[in-house]
Amino acid sequence: MRQTRARAVDDGAPGARPPLVLVSLLYLGAASGVMIWRGISVSPDYLLLMLVPVALASGRFVRFLGDWVPFIAIFLGYEAMRGIASRTGIPPQVDSIASLETHLFGGHLPTTVLQNLTADLHIGRGVDYAATVVYFAHFVVPVLIGVTLWLTDRRLFLRFTTALLGMSFAGFVIFLLIPTAPPWWAQDHGVLSGFRHVIGTTLPSAVSPYYTSLNPNPVAAFPSLHSAYPLLGFLALRRAYPRAAWLAFGWCLVVWFSVVYLGEHYVVDVLGGIALVAATELVMARLVVPRVAALRDPDQTPGPAAEVAVLGRTA
Repeated sequence: MRQTRARAVDDGAPGARPPLVLVSLLYLGAASGVMIWRGISVSPDYLLLMLVPVALASGRFVRFLGDWVPFIAIFLGYEAMRGIASRTGIPPQVDSIASLETHLFGGHLPTTVLQNLTADLHIGRGVDYAATVVYFAHFVVPVLIGVTLWLTDRRLFLRFTTALLGMSFAGFVIFLLIPTAPPWWAQDHGVLSGFRHVIGTTLPSAVSPYYTSLNPNPVAAFPSLHSAYPLLGFLALRRAYPRAAWLAFGWCLVVWFSVVYLGEHYVVDVLGGIALVAATELVMARLVVPRVAALRDPDQTPGPAAEVAVLGRTA
């Protein structure tokens, strides 16, 4: 009995350590908020260091190293690859995506409509700052969701991080083959007009030395990973917290509003992000989870290739 209980805690059984989950979320949320307030970009490399106290408090520090270090390392590698997409020589989609957006909304650009609406309500500057904070939390929220799942059910954590990385690399392929410019880029190049590029006029953001060495990709707008990450997190949380997860869906709505309001994405980009999540969930459910023993539920029937995972584990 004692060995069974120890294994359940190590694997993060459902319902384990709810106080630690709450304290960890409050700690990471507060620390991230201070960093954003002080103008420090909350990137995955910084977040990994911030997770060390959580790992120590959980009593599973070795497990933390095995689960989180590879995840963050691959995530940082993906970020380094993103800059390649802008150097392929493939001309970005600018006029076509702008025309599609305005056609869908009766000749209006949603970014302009939202900015004019907040200006008319005399809340424009406040919304500028709030939307910027939401935008800067791009990496924070997936890590918060990951911590929640890791402390609650390690199997769900592995599913979430596998889906997140797979979805990110699928997005990279799209960025590589079909580079797409965001609204602010189209405005800078004379294709659109009539709205403000808010980022850079509100909160400063000093990135880590690692991110300073990377070349940002300005033509990686479709699909919007800013929109996809929180939705994938919501779906992952629903498996552990069916009711509380709806708070994460509320965050999705806030993110979708913010990226369009800021001129960082079109609504079309947001819809593309949602479609990417749907495709990722389908691939995970039909192809990946049934074939990987570490991702399957204990009572789930193995898929056709599951014996490969079993043999690899026993070798």
